[in-house]
Amino acid sequence: MQQQSDSLIHQVVGQLRACGHFLYYRMGGKAGRQRILVTLLKHPEISQKDLQGILQIQSGSLSEVIIKLESDGLIEKVRSRKDGRQLTVRLTPDGKKEAESLKMVYEEKISKMMDCLSPEELDNLHILLGKMLNHWEELNLSLEQKDSETNQ
Repeated sequence: MQQQSDSLIHQVVGQLRACGHFLYYRMGGKAGRQRILVTLLKHPEISQKDLQGILQIQSGSLSEVIIKLESDGLIEKVRSRKDGRQLTVRLTPDGKKEAESLKMVYEEKISKMMDCLSPEELDNLHILLGKMLNHWEELNLSLEQKDSETNQ
């Protein structure tokens, strides 16, 4: 019985890895232009640091893509309206058009990707993935705590 369970665990982890790979490489990656542009649709004027926090990417990776987007005329850096000492990032009119188009294509893609599941199956998957991610976060915190105790 345990062997079958271990085998199933390995199969599920393999499926999760394949899903992660698919989402990362076929849906724009972590620091992809698409994610940055669409996020700027939701947050019309935002500091680069806040954008980095939302996207959960390294500052160097974000800076590199922002420089390219700026040179392509899709975003611009402007003085913050709240604090004139800070720079914020925002979409240009061309950037807004591009972001809206990318968002529409993205919505169509994810709809097609999930149309193999019934609403009930999708709801169950959502619950199970949430449960698993919560467990992993708790596990990661306890492992980090053990690591810091060991290193002291």
